[in-house]
Amino acid sequence: MIIRSISTNKSVKTLSRSTALILAFSMALAGCAGREARPVASTNPTDSAFDCAGITREFEANERQITSTVKERTDAQGKNIVLGATGVLLFLPALFFMDPKSPEKVEIDALRNRNNVLTSIAKSKGCPAPKSQLTELYKHLDAKAKPASSSDNRN
Repeated sequence: MIIRSISTNKSVKTLSRSTALILAFSMALAGCAGREARPVASTNPTDSAFDCAGITREFEANERQITSTVKERTDAQGKNIVLGATGVLLFLPALFFMDPKSPEKVEIDALRNRNNVLTSIAKSKGCPAPKSQLTELYKHLDAKAKPASSSDNRN
């Protein structure tokens, strides 16, 4: 014969609800933690087999990837701004959903390095250097990367 008290059942029920709530909250936080960077290698073993058209195709594909990664980065920065403001002003736990990593920057830099290598390969093979369609975007990215210093013009 098993004897159970009402208070024991109640504490077990509360414990399982608490555990479920903690588990759900942990899963939500883990899902919003951002993603890891997936940079491309600047050189590949098959680089020597490229012809001029292959170099141009990969260069253009890299630039398309850069464009989409910049859009992703802009969206992530906007989301972080909204979450930061919400966390500070209204709901402090919203700060936990911000993505402090910047995998997009790592990926963009890797793609740009790869395109520099492709340009060098093109020159060494006597091909015309691939022309970038993103020069304005690169200027904008490079201007963001270099913080302005107010002490540059001081004596």
